[in-house]
Amino acid sequence: MTSTAPQTALALRNVLMATDFSPCSDRALLHAVAAANHYGSTLHLVHVVPTAPFCFLPPEAYPGTLEAKCLAQDLARADAQRLLADVLRRTHCENLDNRIWVQLGVVGETLCAIIRREHIDLAVVGTHGRTGLQRVVLGSVAEEVFRHAPCPVLTVGPRSWRSDPQSVRLKHVLFPTDLSTDSARALPFVMTIACEFGAAVTILNVIEHLDTEAEHDRALVVAVLKQRMQGIVSATGLKPSKLDFQIEFGDVADSIIETAERLAVDLVAFGLKAPDTRADRLPWKHAYRVVCEVTCPVLSLRGPARLE
Repeated sequence: MTSTAPQTALALRNVLMATDFSPCSDRALLHAVAAANHYGSTLHLVHVVPTAPFCFLPPEAYPGTLEAKCLAQDLARADAQRLLADVLRRTHCENLDNRIWVQLGVVGETLCAIIRREHIDLAVVGTHGRTGLQRVVLGSVAEEVFRHAPCPVLTVGPRSWRSDPQSVRLKHVLFPTDLSTDSARALPFVMTIACEFGAAVTILNVIEHLDTEAEHDRALVVAVLKQRMQGIVSATGLKPSKLDFQIEFGDVADSIIETAERLAVDLVAFGLKAPDTRADRLPWKHAYRVVCEVTCPVLSLRGPARLE
Protein backbone atom coordinates (compact mmCIF):
# COMPACT_ATOMS: atom_id res chain seq x y z
CA MET A 1 0.00 0.00 0.00
CA THR A 2 1.17 3.52 -0.68
CA SER A 3 0.23 6.83 0.89
CA THR A 4 0.73 10.49 0.18
CA ALA A 5 0.82 11.41 3.86
CA PRO A 6 4.18 12.99 4.78
CA GLN A 7 4.16 11.54 8.30
CA THR A 8 2.65 8.43 9.87
CA ALA A 9 0.44 8.43 12.95
CA LEU A 10 1.19 4.83 13.88
CA ALA A 11 4.53 3.63 15.19
CA LEU A 12 4.98 0.17 13.69
CA ARG A 13 8.60 -0.43 14.57
CA ASN A 14 8.66 -4.16 13.91
CA VAL A 15 6.76 -6.06 11.19
CA LEU A 16 6.90 -9.86 11.15
CA MET A 17 6.31 -12.00 8.09
CA ALA A 18 5.74 -15.72 8.75
CA THR A 19 6.57 -17.83 5.71
CA ASP A 20 6.28 -21.49 4.82
CA PHE A 21 7.79 -20.79 1.34
CA SER A 22 4.46 -21.44 -0.39
CA PRO A 23 3.22 -19.15 -3.20
CA CYS A 24 0.65 -17.62 -0.85
CA SER A 25 3.42 -16.70 1.60
CA ASP A 26 5.49 -15.19 -1.20
CA ARG A 27 2.58 -12.94 -2.14
CA ALA A 28 2.02 -11.87 1.45
CA LEU A 29 5.71 -10.98 1.74
CA LEU A 30 5.13 -8.18 -0.78
CA HIS A 31 2.53 -6.70 1.58
CA ALA A 32 4.91 -7.07 4.53
CA VAL A 33 7.71 -5.29 2.66
CA ALA A 34 5.34 -2.52 1.57
CA ALA A 35 4.13 -2.00 5.15
CA ALA A 36 7.65 -2.07 6.63
CA ASN A 37 8.93 0.31 3.97
CA HIS A 38 6.06 2.75 4.49
CA TYR A 39 6.40 2.83 8.28
CA GLY A 40 10.19 2.59 8.41
CA SER A 41 9.91 -0.70 10.31
CA THR A 42 12.34 -3.52 10.79
CA LEU A 43 11.09 -6.53 8.81
CA HIS A 44 11.42 -9.88 10.55
CA LEU A 45 11.15 -12.84 8.15
CA VAL A 46 10.38 -15.99 10.14
CA HIS A 47 10.26 -19.66 9.19
CA VAL A 48 9.59 -22.37 11.75
CA VAL A 49 10.89 -25.87 10.96
CA PRO A 50 8.19 -28.17 12.44
CA THR A 51 9.40 -30.72 14.97
CA ALA A 52 6.74 -33.29 13.99
CA PRO A 53 8.74 -35.03 11.20
CA PHE A 54 11.53 -35.81 13.66
CA CYS A 55 9.16 -37.42 16.17
CA PHE A 56 8.50 -40.45 13.98
CA LEU A 57 12.09 -41.51 13.38
CA PRO A 58 13.02 -45.07 14.43
CA PRO A 59 15.44 -45.50 17.37
CA GLU A 60 18.36 -46.34 15.08
CA ALA A 61 18.03 -42.90 13.52
CA TYR A 62 18.29 -40.99 16.82
CA PRO A 63 22.07 -40.36 16.58
CA GLY A 64 21.53 -38.54 13.30
CA THR A 65 18.48 -36.58 14.43
CA LEU A 66 20.44 -33.58 15.66
CA GLU A 67 22.38 -33.43 12.40
CA ALA A 68 19.14 -33.66 10.42
CA LYS A 69 17.59 -30.83 12.43
CA CYS A 70 20.60 -28.60 11.88
CA LEU A 71 20.58 -29.38 8.16
CA ALA A 72 16.86 -28.56 7.90
CA GLN A 73 17.42 -25.23 9.62
CA ASP A 74 20.43 -24.39 7.43
CA LEU A 75 18.52 -25.15 4.24
CA ALA A 76 15.51 -23.12 5.39
CA ARG A 77 17.72 -20.19 6.37
CA ALA A 78 19.38 -20.20 2.93
CA ASP A 79 15.95 -20.28 1.24
CA ALA A 80 14.73 -17.42 3.43
CA GLN A 81 17.78 -15.30 2.62
CA ARG A 82 17.32 -15.86 -1.12
CA LEU A 83 13.60 -15.16 -0.96
CA LEU A 84 13.95 -11.95 1.01
CA ALA A 85 16.85 -10.67 -1.11
CA ASP A 86 14.83 -11.27 -4.28
CA VAL A 87 11.72 -9.48 -2.98
CA LEU A 88 13.71 -6.53 -1.64
CA ARG A 89 15.43 -6.20 -5.00
CA ARG A 90 12.16 -6.39 -6.98
CA THR A 91 10.49 -3.82 -4.74
CA HIS A 92 13.54 -1.50 -4.64
CA CYS A 93 13.71 -1.84 -0.85
CA GLU A 94 17.28 -3.15 -0.56
CA ASN A 95 17.98 -0.75 2.31
CA LEU A 96 15.08 -1.98 4.41
CA ASP A 97 16.27 -3.04 7.87
CA ASN A 98 15.58 -6.76 8.21
CA ARG A 99 16.16 -9.85 10.33
CA ILE A 100 15.80 -13.53 9.41
CA TRP A 101 14.72 -16.06 12.01
CA VAL A 102 14.72 -19.81 11.35
CA GLN A 103 13.83 -21.92 14.38
CA LEU A 104 12.82 -25.47 15.16
CA GLY A 105 9.59 -25.96 17.10
CA VAL A 106 5.81 -26.00 17.13
CA VAL A 107 4.74 -23.38 14.60
CA GLY A 108 2.12 -21.45 16.57
CA GLU A 109 4.01 -21.46 19.86
CA THR A 110 7.32 -20.49 18.24
CA LEU A 111 5.84 -17.63 16.22
CA CYS A 112 4.03 -16.18 19.22
CA ALA A 113 7.22 -16.40 21.28
CA ILE A 114 9.12 -14.45 18.60
CA ILE A 115 6.29 -11.90 18.37
CA ARG A 116 6.55 -11.22 22.09
CA ARG A 117 10.35 -11.33 22.28
CA GLU A 118 10.92 -8.98 19.35
CA HIS A 119 8.02 -6.65 20.26
CA ILE A 120 6.28 -7.17 16.93
CA ASP A 121 3.66 -4.51 16.11
CA LEU A 122 2.20 -6.22 13.02
CA ALA A 123 2.34 -9.81 11.76
CA VAL A 124 1.72 -10.59 8.07
CA VAL A 125 0.82 -14.04 6.76
CA GLY A 126 -0.53 -15.55 3.57
CA THR A 127 -3.05 -18.37 3.39
CA HIS A 128 -4.01 -20.83 0.65
CA GLY A 129 -7.56 -20.76 2.00
CA ARG A 130 -7.98 -24.52 2.08
CA THR A 131 -10.61 -26.05 4.33
CA GLY A 132 -11.59 -29.50 5.53
CA LEU A 133 -9.21 -32.42 5.07
CA GLN A 134 -6.67 -30.44 3.00
CA ARG A 135 -6.24 -28.02 5.86
CA VAL A 136 -5.91 -30.79 8.44
CA VAL A 137 -3.29 -32.67 6.40
CA LEU A 138 -1.27 -29.70 5.21
CA GLY A 139 -1.63 -27.49 8.26
CA SER A 140 -1.75 -23.71 8.10
CA VAL A 141 0.83 -21.26 9.34
CA ALA A 142 -1.68 -18.49 8.68
CA GLU A 143 -4.36 -20.06 10.82
CA GLU A 144 -1.94 -20.56 13.72
CA VAL A 145 -0.89 -16.91 13.64
CA PHE A 146 -4.44 -15.68 13.07
CA ARG A 147 -5.76 -17.59 16.07
CA HIS A 148 -2.98 -16.97 18.59
CA ALA A 149 -0.88 -13.89 17.75
CA PRO A 150 -1.13 -11.17 20.43
CA CYS A 151 -0.48 -8.38 17.90
CA PRO A 152 -2.51 -7.15 14.90
CA VAL A 153 -2.36 -9.63 12.00
CA LEU A 154 -2.67 -8.83 8.29
CA THR A 155 -3.74 -11.98 6.45
CA VAL A 156 -3.51 -12.14 2.66
CA GLY A 157 -5.99 -14.68 1.33
CA PRO A 158 -6.03 -16.48 -2.03
CA ARG A 159 -8.64 -14.17 -3.58
CA SER A 160 -6.71 -10.99 -2.70
CA TRP A 161 -3.86 -11.85 -5.04
CA ARG A 162 -5.38 -9.81 -7.84
CA SER A 163 -4.21 -6.56 -6.20
CA ASP A 164 -0.64 -5.30 -6.35
CA PRO A 165 0.47 -4.31 -2.83
CA GLN A 166 3.14 -2.03 -4.28
CA SER A 167 0.72 0.19 -6.19
CA VAL A 168 -2.72 -0.12 -4.60
CA ARG A 169 -3.93 2.80 -2.52
CA LEU A 170 -5.97 2.20 0.60
CA LYS A 171 -9.22 3.91 -0.40
CA HIS A 172 -11.94 2.02 1.46
CA VAL A 173 -11.92 0.04 4.72
CA LEU A 174 -14.74 -2.22 5.91
CA PHE A 175 -15.02 -2.63 9.68
CA PRO A 176 -17.52 -5.34 10.70
CA THR A 177 -18.52 -5.01 14.35
CA ASP A 178 -20.78 -6.80 16.81
CA LEU A 179 -20.66 -3.66 19.00
CA SER A 180 -18.77 -5.54 21.71
CA THR A 181 -15.97 -4.08 23.82
CA ASP A 182 -13.42 -6.24 21.97
CA SER A 183 -14.58 -4.91 18.63
CA ALA A 184 -14.66 -1.29 19.79
CA ARG A 185 -11.14 -1.62 21.20
CA ALA A 186 -9.78 -2.36 17.72
CA LEU A 187 -11.50 0.60 16.06
CA PRO A 188 -9.00 3.39 17.00
CA PHE A 189 -6.16 1.43 15.35
CA VAL A 190 -8.23 0.93 12.19
CA MET A 191 -9.52 4.51 12.11
CA THR A 192 -5.99 5.88 12.49
CA ILE A 193 -4.83 3.89 9.45
CA ALA A 194 -7.87 5.03 7.46
CA CYS A 195 -7.31 8.70 8.35
CA GLU A 196 -3.62 8.44 7.50
CA PHE A 197 -4.37 7.11 4.02
CA GLY A 198 -7.44 9.30 3.49
CA ALA A 199 -9.59 6.18 3.17
CA ALA A 200 -13.36 5.93 3.53
CA VAL A 201 -14.67 3.68 6.30
CA THR A 202 -17.83 1.57 6.30
CA ILE A 203 -18.96 0.27 9.69
CA LEU A 204 -20.99 -2.93 9.29
CA ASN A 205 -23.21 -4.72 11.79
CA VAL A 206 -24.79 -8.05 10.85
CA ILE A 207 -27.93 -9.35 12.54
CA GLU A 208 -28.32 -13.10 12.28
CA HIS A 209 -31.58 -13.44 14.19
CA LEU A 210 -34.40 -11.11 15.21
CA ASP A 211 -37.08 -11.93 17.73
CA THR A 212 -40.70 -11.76 16.60
CA GLU A 213 -41.33 -8.31 18.07
CA ALA A 214 -38.22 -6.77 16.52
CA GLU A 215 -38.99 -8.37 13.17
CA HIS A 216 -42.10 -6.19 12.89
CA ASP A 217 -40.10 -2.98 13.17
CA ARG A 218 -36.79 -3.45 11.39
CA ALA A 219 -36.53 0.27 10.73
CA LEU A 220 -36.41 0.99 14.46
CA VAL A 221 -33.83 -1.76 15.03
CA VAL A 222 -31.64 -0.33 12.27
CA ALA A 223 -31.93 3.20 13.66
CA VAL A 224 -30.95 2.11 17.18
CA LEU A 225 -27.99 0.07 15.92
CA LYS A 226 -26.70 2.88 13.73
CA GLN A 227 -26.87 5.20 16.73
CA ARG A 228 -24.75 2.75 18.73
CA MET A 229 -22.28 2.45 15.84
CA GLN A 230 -21.98 6.23 15.67
CA GLY A 231 -21.24 6.20 19.38
CA ILE A 232 -18.26 3.83 19.14
CA VAL A 233 -16.87 5.88 16.24
CA SER A 234 -17.28 9.16 18.12
CA ALA A 235 -15.42 7.67 21.07
CA THR A 236 -12.28 7.33 18.92
CA GLY A 237 -12.15 11.07 18.26
CA LEU A 238 -11.12 10.32 14.67
CA LYS A 239 -12.92 11.32 11.49
CA PRO A 240 -12.14 9.54 8.20
CA SER A 241 -12.65 11.25 4.84
CA LYS A 242 -15.98 9.43 4.43
CA LEU A 243 -17.95 7.40 6.95
CA ASP A 244 -20.90 5.11 6.33
CA PHE A 245 -22.96 2.77 8.52
CA GLN A 246 -24.63 -0.37 7.21
CA ILE A 247 -26.87 -2.99 8.77
CA GLU A 248 -27.27 -6.41 7.13
CA PHE A 249 -29.46 -9.36 8.03
CA GLY A 250 -28.26 -12.96 7.61
CA ASP A 251 -25.16 -15.08 8.08
CA VAL A 252 -22.27 -13.05 9.51
CA ALA A 253 -19.49 -14.40 7.31
CA ASP A 254 -21.61 -14.34 4.14
CA SER A 255 -22.68 -10.75 4.79
CA ILE A 256 -19.13 -9.54 5.40
CA ILE A 257 -17.81 -11.24 2.26
CA GLU A 258 -20.67 -9.98 0.10
CA THR A 259 -20.45 -6.41 1.45
CA ALA A 260 -16.69 -6.30 0.94
CA GLU A 261 -17.08 -7.41 -2.66
CA ARG A 262 -20.01 -5.10 -3.39
CA LEU A 263 -18.14 -2.07 -2.04
CA ALA A 264 -14.82 -3.18 -3.56
CA VAL A 265 -13.02 -2.41 -0.30
CA ASP A 266 -9.24 -2.56 -0.04
CA LEU A 267 -9.14 -3.87 3.53
CA VAL A 268 -11.45 -5.67 5.95
CA ALA A 269 -10.58 -5.08 9.62
CA PHE A 270 -12.16 -6.35 12.81
CA GLY A 271 -11.50 -6.92 16.49
CA LEU A 272 -11.49 -10.30 18.20
CA LYS A 273 -11.17 -11.44 21.77
CA ALA A 274 -7.72 -11.77 23.35
CA PRO A 275 -5.80 -14.85 22.12
CA ASP A 276 -5.99 -16.65 25.45
CA THR A 277 -9.78 -16.93 25.48
CA ARG A 278 -11.73 -19.95 24.31
CA ALA A 279 -14.46 -18.12 22.40
CA ASP A 280 -14.64 -15.06 20.16
CA ARG A 281 -17.54 -12.70 19.64
CA LEU A 282 -16.95 -13.37 15.97
CA PRO A 283 -15.89 -17.04 16.26
CA TRP A 284 -12.44 -17.54 14.78
CA LYS A 285 -13.67 -20.19 12.35
CA HIS A 286 -16.13 -17.68 10.86
CA ALA A 287 -13.53 -14.90 10.87
CA TYR A 288 -11.00 -17.18 9.20
CA ARG A 289 -13.57 -18.05 6.54
CA VAL A 290 -13.80 -14.33 5.77
CA VAL A 291 -10.00 -14.26 5.45
CA CYS A 292 -10.08 -17.17 2.98
CA GLU A 293 -12.89 -15.88 0.78
CA VAL A 294 -12.80 -12.09 0.83
CA THR A 295 -11.20 -10.30 -2.14
CA CYS A 296 -8.80 -8.14 -0.11
CA PRO A 297 -6.39 -8.53 2.82
CA VAL A 298 -7.86 -8.79 6.33
CA LEU A 299 -6.53 -7.03 9.42
CA SER A 300 -7.50 -8.70 12.69
CA LEU A 301 -6.76 -7.32 16.14
CA ARG A 302 -7.01 -9.20 19.41
CA GLY A 303 -6.99 -7.64 22.83
CA PRO A 304 -5.69 -4.09 23.40
CA ALA A 305 -4.34 -2.62 20.16
CA ARG A 306 -0.98 -0.92 20.57
CA LEU A 307 -1.59 2.58 19.32
CA GLU A 308 0.97 5.33 19.73
